[in-house]
Amino acid sequence: MNNEPKGNWFVRRIKKYQVITFTFGFLFFSQIPSLLIHYYADKDLFLEKYHLSIWVLLAGIALIYFIQWLIVTWAALRFPKETLKQKFLRHPIATIILFIIGLTDLPYRLSSTSGAIVSIFETIVYHAFLYFLWWLLVCWISSKIFKKERFQWVWYRKIIEKVFVIMPIAYKLVLCLIVALILFITVFILFTVVFKYSGQDLKFLFS
Repeated sequence: MNNEPKGNWFVRRIKKYQVITFTFGFLFFSQIPSLLIHYYADKDLFLEKYHLSIWVLLAGIALIYFIQWLIVTWAALRFPKETLKQKFLRHPIATIILFIIGLTDLPYRLSSTSGAIVSIFETIVYHAFLYFLWWLLVCWISSKIFKKERFQWVWYRKIIEKVFVIMPIAYKLVLCLIVALILFITVFILFTVVFKYSGQDLKFLFS
């Protein structure tokens, strides 16, 4: 029996979905540097554009990411791995059609990004989750019409089994690489721009 107070649901959800929490934390904190640079570069232009103080805007962005985190963790709680896998296996046609639509729509979504690696990553994650919600709706409608599983394709089952093994590992790897790259760029900027280290200084420092 779980004797943990109900008030600790927030902490429990963070511990249970650490990768999701880290993803939203990383995306939120990656917004702060560009926002601060924009603010301190021209405060009047910033206030004219957003009509909000920097702190109100940061609080609003934090609230938006928090609400998104709540929605994603709720979906993860509502559809654990095995439940989700069975839903994929039961609705192959909906899965294939929405996967193709989402894949063909992705280049258009990416064309509207700034081109920064974090922006591209966030767009892909948001795009994938949006189509996931559409897929859940289509699956729910399909389950009301077709009460039994009508298709049992062996090749499709094998692909789904492999996807559920590979995708979590691939996602964590990509996320770690992006974070490592951002940290490297940040440290490099700190040394070269803020602390005014030259190439010879860096060579001496790391030798």
